Amino acid sequence: MGRSLLIAVRFHQGRYHGQGDRFDEQGGWPPSPARLYQALIAGAARGATIQPEDRRAFEWLERLDPPRITAPAVRRGRATRLFVPNNDLDAVRGDPARVGEIRVGKQWRPCFFDPAIPVLFAWRFESGAREAQHICNLATRLYQLGRGIDMAWATGRVLDEDEAEATVASHPGVLRTPGGVGMTAVPRPGTFASLAERYQRKRERLATVVSGRVSRQLFTQPPKASFAHTGYGSPVRWLHFEVRTSDGNFAPNALASAAPLLTALRNGAAARLQKALPERAELFERLIIGRGAGPRDLAQRIRLIPIPSIGTEHTDPSLRRVTIEVPADCPIRMDDLKWAFAGLPAPQLNEPEESRLVSTDDARMAQRFAKPVREFRTITPVALASASRRSLALGDNKPANERIREEHRAAGAVVQALRHAGIRAKPTDIRVQREPFQRRGVRAELFAAGSRFSKHALWHVQFSFHEAVSGPLMIGDGRFCGLGLMEPVVTRPDAVVYELKRPVRNEDGPRLVGHLRRALMALARDDGGRVDALFSGHRYDGRPDNGGRHAHVFLAADDGLGGAGPIERLIVIAPWVADRRAKPRDRRKFDDVTRQLEDLRAGRLGRFDQLHAKPMEDGDTLIGPTTTWTNATPYVATRNLKKHDDPTQAIQSDVVIECRRRGLPAPTGVDVAELQVGPRGGRPTAMLTLRFAVSVRGPLLLGRNSHTGGGLFHAGHRSGSQLGEQEDQH
Repeated sequence: MGRSLLIAVRFHQGRYHGQGDRFDEQGGWPPSPARLYQALIAGAARGATIQPEDRRAFEWLERLDPPRITAPAVRRGRATRLFVPNNDLDAVRGDPARVGEIRVGKQWRPCFFDPAIPVLFAWRFESGAREAQHICNLATRLYQLGRGIDMAWATGRVLDEDEAEATVASHPGVLRTPGGVGMTAVPRPGTFASLAERYQRKRERLATVVSGRVSRQLFTQPPKASFAHTGYGSPVRWLHFEVRTSDGNFAPNALASAAPLLTALRNGAAARLQKALPERAELFERLIIGRGAGPRDLAQRIRLIPIPSIGTEHTDPSLRRVTIEVPADCPIRMDDLKWAFAGLPAPQLNEPEESRLVSTDDARMAQRFAKPVREFRTITPVALASASRRSLALGDNKPANERIREEHRAAGAVVQALRHAGIRAKPTDIRVQREPFQRRGVRAELFAAGSRFSKHALWHVQFSFHEAVSGPLMIGDGRFCGLGLMEPVVTRPDAVVYELKRPVRNEDGPRLVGHLRRALMALARDDGGRVDALFSGHRYDGRPDNGGRHAHVFLAADDGLGGAGPIERLIVIAPWVADRRAKPRDRRKFDDVTRQLEDLRAGRLGRFDQLHAKPMEDGDTLIGPTTTWTNATPYVATRNLKKHDDPTQAIQSDVVIECRRRGLPAPTGVDVAELQVGPRGGRPTAMLTLRFAVSVRGPLLLGRNSHTGGGLFHAGHRSGSQLGEQEDQH
């Protein structure tokens, strides 16, 4: 089992002034791994000297994958521009009296946070425990991180992976994980050597050149340090709830009751937290209710989102679910918020039976509002106080030109509402009206009952963007209390199924999956012959796409019965579905390529024509949701056995870590059957049954060879075994 190096950095004051690679609204928070790496070297150095053992430890550290970073939530201060002399006195002929002519403005925007909460950097490693312990010793010499005024100190620990996971999970800050393309600088092999060369060349950048009787000073710019760059995700966190009666049935609320329902839930949760934690009552008042909140609090305020049922035009859009959006910088703990909302009574009009919020892992309906599309339309109207309609007296008629002016004013207010909601994409084809766009929708004015908004300020809106935008989108003055919820108009499948005309033997599944992968790569090839990493798993230069996440498609051959029969279908699953922490990307590319596949030539297995990509639908055994999952293809551990490891315990621990890595809840029980271990150890292989405390939605593909169909789980208990039949794929 692997180990982890944890470096905890604490600041003397709850302020940080460092910047990222470029100044933006993030203010360079949290400090990048490259900045920490340089600070550790600066603390370890004694003048211009670095001890050989220190150098070996730093060169070991730079070869590791980028660390996870857990940092406290911050509030950004106001940006300030300070003018300081530039280091260019030669431009004014060396005259110190003219230093005012070379002043330049530098942007400062501090981040404020709780200094009692450390910034935690966690590196995973397999070998090098001695070097890791040496880095821990060097961490005690750190004295500053950020700019010169950001005084700090650090401690280090080397932990087993389970203990490290528990430490990261219990940290009250926001977890950021590396992966994908980004601007965050991280060390890479050669970074230490480049820093040493830069330091030496910087000491020699001024040289005297003598030509005859004339001597000149020559300035040489030192070379830049060598860093890699990656993305760090600080995703919004979510809590999902269902409105249910005491006997466990759904308790639907009328769509028009969205505002009063969510207002009651919001006030109830705030009251619970204020009673339990009175010392933080003012914080809950600002970030949950919004009372006393200012512009700086917008990035930290939680948002309650009503989740109506959507699907076909005949679906009843009742409110059966509520999702809580928790910003990454919100200082309220997720556990506290979950406790505050779980069990709250959900008021219903004219309903004698009481209903309450019940926590759930089922986010299917909420995810329908989160898909990136170009076109949106309201399902609950937008509150536009600056674009209210004129009230009509009984029997009065509104002239056409006045109605046109009102709608034009409302369309302009929609643009402002998108900007206030933090959506930078510019909308096109804006359409406003009082009538709903859905067949079973509700007129805008009916949502005013029980809310603080006038019925004349409510509008149904539809608009488009030039490029896809991810939801859920809520805009307008009522976006924190259930109004302005936008429904995506176009959806694209993230998991598709190809039905085979004739069955294939189960033992030929790995070979069939290999032919499927090559066919998809051929369809994904561009005009230059390059294949996108989404389907190849490799970058354009041929290197594996090891960005810290599963960034390419998952393929599988399945019988639809849990491994009991011959293969009758092929599965293609987008990486952001199988790995819940992966960031969705290239949805259109995934859709276009999977739709093009109509003919599969599989060598000696024959030709499979008339294939059609069908979305994987609810009710499929690969979808669930359920609390019990059993694999139809063997699970291969992600790590080799150590010499004294117990194989059963090792594979149980491995699958728990794999579930956490994929963004799934940790299983409460793992039953191991048909365990196989090679004569020299290696990676154990087994058939598993996973039990979760909450219902988990599939598809689930876990383990070392999950991209090629290994570790494919079906909902329910075991109906067959394939361990002996598929040994050849391992």
